[in-house]
Amino acid sequence: MKLAVDIGNTSITCGIFKNQNIIRNMHFNTIEELITGIDISQFKKIIVSSVVPQLTEDIQKKINEIFTGDLIFINHKNYSLKLNVPNPQSVGNDRLCNIFATVSIYKTPSIIIDFGTATTYDVINKNNEFIGGAIGSGVETSANYLITKAALLSKTDLQFPENTIGINTKENIQSGIMFGAIDQVEGMVKRIQNERADNYQVIITGGLSKLLSPNLSIKHILDMDLTLKGMIYIDESNS
Repeated sequence: MKLAVDIGNTSITCGIFKNQNIIRNMHFNTIEELITGIDISQFKKIIVSSVVPQLTEDIQKKINEIFTGDLIFINHKNYSLKLNVPNPQSVGNDRLCNIFATVSIYKTPSIIIDFGTATTYDVINKNNEFIGGAIGSGVETSANYLITKAALLSKTDLQFPENTIGINTKENIQSGIMFGAIDQVEGMVKRIQNERADNYQVIITGGLSKLLSPNLSIKHILDMDLTLKGMIYIDESNS
């Protein structure tokens, strides 16, 4: 079995894989929680994708102290993707994994939307080339910033209210954040499609994708484990 570890800006997501099939996924707040929460001796290989350099060094040191198998780190050198952009090395590791998984599993052209700390849009053309994308503020990031900066607002659960027109502060915040996120996504997809005039398949992933999915009017595929799958496919392509 293999363990895929996706280190993001706000959390760590792990997936246990047998061959290409994910058996279980887990979420941790710290590397210490990960190491104490999983018996890593059961794996023959651990694959790590990180967008936080400090944590990359930390996990490498701590896992090497207790793990005797292969420890692989995803970077711009260990994939076989066509990145048709001026600076391929600037594309984040999490986005590389999403792109690789999409090219491996789904049809192209595609738009990948990842709802994380930021909301990222990755565009792949019909030749399986990544041609660029967009980065917007994440749904939870926007909500936290709004609440932090507005003294009279309190923390509110991120869920869809019954109506767009809220009747209290809580519903006002939920309406603005959640329906605003839906309109942003659908607007961005429309802009991309108008700019390139391709029949894009839309794939959504990331922490809030399951919550947002039922409210999206655009046809899409929900794949919560896209990033983790990409890590496994990248590793296998290099084996």
